[in-house]
Amino acid sequence: GAAWGKHWSFERLSLPAVPSSAAGDFPEHADAPVRNPIDAFVQDRLHQEGLTPSPEAPRSTLLRRVTLDLTGIPPTPDELHGYLTDHRSDAFERVVDRLLKSPKFGERMAWDWLDAARYADSNGYQGDRERTMWPWRDWVVSAFNSNMPFDQFTIQQLAGDLLPAATDEQKLATGFCRNHMINGEGGRIAEENRVDYVLDMTETMGTVWL
Repeated sequence: GAAWGKHWSFERLSLPAVPSSAAGDFPEHADAPVRNPIDAFVQDRLHQEGLTPSPEAPRSTLLRRVTLDLTGIPPTPDELHGYLTDHRSDAFERVVDRLLKSPKFGERMAWDWLDAARYADSNGYQGDRERTMWPWRDWVVSAFNSNMPFDQFTIQQLAGDLLPAATDEQKLATGFCRNHMINGEGGRIAEENRVDYVLDMTETMGTVWL
């Protein structure tokens, strides 16, 4: 039969050696400083491929990029002025810290999760009646802003109501399981609806976590 190797996800992780970042090793990259190990790996691969890094973006562009990435909106004129006139060596790190502490950070990070979980404040189908799901949405935003560990983020959404002495917030988290369409068509068999809903929930759960 075919050779049966170990699955990659069960292999023990090994830490590769960080490539040398000395300017003398990569003279053609002298204008692209190595600030962390990731930079060293990128520069090493560029060197192997005979490529050179692009010039570093202007400070105004860097601010716009990181602000859009972490909050979903561009920086204000005051924020731009403040950054451009801040000449401390850790000015960019200070911007990142400020953005991570902003309530808008959780709102931005929640976008992708809400999309994957198929969040909506309506039932779908032909009637598409209003559904009160925004409290669960706000829970997701709060979870990101409080830096909730991912294992708790998962457990509370799938079975928060089953936790010992579950809090109202943990019960609210299970609103994730309610993100399925509801068919209000008259004359449908109740069991048919139930099976449709269970299949919908299972598909969403599998898409998000598996």
